[in-house]
Amino acid sequence: MLFSRLDLADGPLLAYELQGLQRAPRHVVLSACDVGQAEVRAGDEILGLTAAMLYVGTTTVVSSVARVPDDVAVTVMHEYHRAIVAGSEPARALADACDTGPMVPLVCYGAG
Repeated sequence: MLFSRLDLADGPLLAYELQGLQRAPRHVVLSACDVGQAEVRAGDEILGLTAAMLYVGTTTVVSSVARVPDDVAVTVMHEYHRAIVAGSEPARALADACDTGPMVPLVCYGAG
């Protein structure tokens, strides 16, 4: 799990770097990649950046379990964030935002 990573414009964010945070982010959205995928290894250890974020204390992670086309991500995330600002809980906001078109492989993990 510690070497799971997200490639950002200025370099990779490795899961072990999350352990150095004084406070974990409360709500993380990773909408345009398949970072929501997890892999179970020997000893039943779950590998993946979403799992790492939940492990360090992030209460809600919205991420994709498969690639999402950019145009779909833009539409869904626009509706998702509008609902969040209006006071919806993350899971409800995501369900409503994804209900407007084809199936979208976004999942709300945690206390959403």
